[in-house]
Amino acid sequence: MGNRKTAEVDSVVGLFNDKNENDSEYDKRLFEQYKLYVELTDRISQRRSSANSFFITANAALLTIASWFKEYFGDFVYLISAIGIVLSLFWFFCIRSYGQLNSERFKIIHSVERELPLNLYSYEWQSLLRGKSKKKYWPLARVERLVAVVFIALYVLLCLIVMLGK
Repeated sequence: MGNRKTAEVDSVVGLFNDKNENDSEYDKRLFEQYKLYVELTDRISQRRSSANSFFITANAALLTIASWFKEYFGDFVYLISAIGIVLSLFWFFCIRSYGQLNSERFKIIHSVERELPLNLYSYEWQSLLRGKSKKKYWPLARVERLVAVVFIALYVLLCLIVMLGK
């Protein structure tokens, strides 16, 4: 395998174990672990998608229920908005947490790729200008957080409409 003395690998303490020269299966096991880790990272993205579906559904349900009782809406708008804002804040921080977890996982994937023939994820990330150019790639976590903020703004707007209407 290649030289493990890179800044990114060194920043991940204990990522690689020493290779025993008599271990003919080392490279095979490394690749199998890599494949498993990439698969588990993809599952985190699937859980994140499920969480997003839950929060969108919960917010839509809350607004739907509020619309059913629109004649009493002014009496409950603050409660409904408070629940919606708290729900959307949980969503925002959940997205942030998933994003942080995925960022760290991809640092590890990039480090392991240095020991493999191809650096597919590293190359892709460089091609996307590391998420720094909105024209090239806008990270999904930013979009997801924006949707949560839009819901928060919607609940605040509902409160303001009721306050100004009274």
